[in-house]
Amino acid sequence: MNKQQSAEKNQHRYTSSRLHHIISSLPYAFLSLISKRDKKLIVFCGMHCDCFNSNSKHLFLHFLKNEPDYTVKFVVNDDEKRHALIEQYGNHFIDTRTKEGKKIAIQAAAWVVSWLDLPLGGLFLRFRRYVLHLGHGILLKGLGFTEKDGHLIKKLYYFLNKSNITCSLATSDFMSKLVAKSMGTSTRRTIIAGQPYTDALFNEPVKLPEINKNDFKILYAPTWRKHSEVKLFPFADFDFTALENYLIQNNIHIYVRFHPAYEETIPQDILKMKNVSLFSAKKYTEVMDYINIFDALITDYSSIYLDYMPLERPMLFLPYDLEEELKTSGFVMDYMENTPGLKPSTQAEFIDALDKIKNCPQQFYDSIHELNLKLNTYPKNCCVQVAAKIKEKLN
Repeated sequence: MNKQQSAEKNQHRYTSSRLHHIISSLPYAFLSLISKRDKKLIVFCGMHCDCFNSNSKHLFLHFLKNEPDYTVKFVVNDDEKRHALIEQYGNHFIDTRTKEGKKIAIQAAAWVVSWLDLPLGGLFLRFRRYVLHLGHGILLKGLGFTEKDGHLIKKLYYFLNKSNITCSLATSDFMSKLVAKSMGTSTRRTIIAGQPYTDALFNEPVKLPEINKNDFKILYAPTWRKHSEVKLFPFADFDFTALENYLIQNNIHIYVRFHPAYEETIPQDILKMKNVSLFSAKKYTEVMDYINIFDALITDYSSIYLDYMPLERPMLFLPYDLEEELKTSGFVMDYMENTPGLKPSTQAEFIDALDKIKNCPQQFYDSIHELNLKLNTYPKNCCVQVAAKIKEKLN
């Protein structure tokens, strides 16, 4: 079994374990239906209930810093991570495998999650509780009920979770319809606001010693594929030496970022190129904390470009296997219409595109700004926006 097949198997394993989590927690779900709620208690959750990450993390930290009237807890069921976080932030982290952690989760009047992983499993958990699903990126590829080749187990998982989620976050009126469709609900069960982690775009850029501030810095972040491994610089006329020389001569440095499980698949000859480096997802786990370092972005089908777009900086797209991607995951919106950047298919076109995004970035500003208004309407002060909606529901 190759790494790609193993990843698909793991996806189904995670879905199966999530279904088991729902079923095995039914007694606690029943208790949750009849328990008293604390309107000042909010419980947050990240991926698999053992990661401190994504939109949940950023909104949690906002509440911790700016909303002293609320008690906030974050579920981290990994002991080592939880103890480290308690040392860093204080006693605001719980383990919902324990009776004490379950009790806190049951009493909370609101749950806030980035994935569909909830503090406790079960059904009808939004009864007398506000459960907000923030997501972990703006939708681009098919997800949930819109995933073209979605596994039956995954669709069952989404179907059952409809009873648990009060609302899902959508970043615009246009996206509200797509989010509702992917969740199998209606637009009445969406809220329109910016993603909390988008606030990090407008922070002072982090200084990293391995990044030369004088270079033109490009993040190259392709998406994980179900059907094949990623091809970097996927050009029939790819010329290692010519591209390397061009990057050196023009002070352009490309930083490659893969899904952490696939960093080992990056061809070593690519990483040996001068002015091409790994920007490791294992080291820099929260890309939104660093993405404003980069002057431009290269991707293919990753929704990272939608997260990057509020900066209104130039982007390139390399959709070399678009037809295959359409057949597998599919897209929730027209890909070509909603990707504001050049799409080179040869190395000569790629080098020409790099020239344009470095030397004439202003030619892309209007199209990026227009698409921002459509897909990402409120990209600033997002934590404040979402926090206000939660407090309104709890009052």
